[in-house]
Amino acid sequence: MNKLNITEQDIEKINLIINSHPTEFENGWSWTVRSSDKSKPMVINLYQKIENLKTGIMVSVQTRHGFYELHDINNILYFEPDEVLFLKSDESTMSCLIIGSENTCSLYSNININLIKSDFSQLHPAILLSAMQLSIAESLLN
Repeated sequence: MNKLNITEQDIEKINLIINSHPTEFENGWSWTVRSSDKSKPMVINLYQKIENLKTGIMVSVQTRHGFYELHDINNILYFEPDEVLFLKSDESTMSCLIIGSENTCSLYSNININLIKSDFSQLHPAILLSAMQLSIAESLLN
C-alpha cells in the first residue's frame, strides 16, 4: 500500500475544483462551500496523521442530506474540472468518496476490484454505475 502525503499542491487542486479556500487546523483542512445557487451547503474536512488509522488520512463531508466519512485514504484523484476522488483500496476492494464542484457528494464502499476491471456489458445494472465511476481510478490500483 502506498503512503499518501497531502501536499500544498493537493490543497490547491482541491481549492480550484471546489472554488473555495480552507481553514487550516492542526493536521488538517476544512472547507465550507455552497453551490452556485446557494442552496446546498457542504463542509469538507480532510485530516492527516490520525493515530488510529493505517494511513492516517481521512475525509469527512457533511451535506444537508447526511454525513459521509472515509478512513485510510491511500490516493487522491483529481478528475478536473469538477471532481475530487478520495480513494481507499487494497488487494480486493475499493472505496471512494467523491466531491464535486456543485457540492455533490457520492460514496462507494467495498466495491470488488474485479468489477472495476470487468466487461461492463456483462454486469448487472445495479452494480454498473459503481464499476463505471470507479474505473477511472483503475490505474491507481496496486
